[in-house]
Amino acid sequence: MSFSDDFLNILGAWQRGWSEDQSTRLQIADKLKRSAKNLPDDFKQVSSPCYRKRFLHHGELFEIIMVDEKDEGLTSWTICQKYAENFKGLHRPDAVSAAIFEHTPKDDEVILNICALWDSPSFLDSAKQYQKNGGENADAIFNFRASQGEVILNAPLKGSEIVALTGASSPFDELCDRSGIPESERDEYFKQLIDLEQYPEALKYTSKEGTQRVIQNTIKIMEDKIEAAKQGRNHT
Repeated sequence: MSFSDDFLNILGAWQRGWSEDQSTRLQIADKLKRSAKNLPDDFKQVSSPCYRKRFLHHGELFEIIMVDEKDEGLTSWTICQKYAENFKGLHRPDAVSAAIFEHTPKDDEVILNICALWDSPSFLDSAKQYQKNGGENADAIFNFRASQGEVILNAPLKGSEIVALTGASSPFDELCDRSGIPESERDEYFKQLIDLEQYPEALKYTSKEGTQRVIQNTIKIMEDKIEAAKQGRNHT
């Protein structure tokens, strides 16, 4: 089979990113979902757990931890936990923590397996032709290829699926700071480390078991506070 320029355009737009502009993300996601819908199932399956790093903020913790479900539409996950752990540092000043989510997707949650695309000779032929013809987003498609282990899912964030938490700063970011490397260039340097299979080794995450103890303790504390508030109202 061949892959249309329309599909390659929207795939490249997704991989180029949206600079934290969520309205643009939603527009691209809608187009990508429709564009990928008619692809063979081989490109919409994944046989291993997927991982996503997410910075957690105060206003959303109840939904993620207590409700155990926060829907964010289409998002990028990876089959490589190490990549997720190292992606975009470990600390943001406005975030409570960085969290790693581990999710084994159901079939209907897999929108597109980008790794599977790059395993397909027909996709590679179509992508090369698109690049040769000066395709608008060819540079984005060929920038990472399958190196990120990327899978696009429509799966919620669940506190019960958090396998690691951290509040420490990343040595990668620290080295970049010391070297004067601006934020805008760090993704490319990080990609080069991934390509060379060199990961910053001093990253500090809680263990999977320790993380879930933290989550369960948090739930217990919040439940106790809610119950105490109810009892307080009943006595007034």
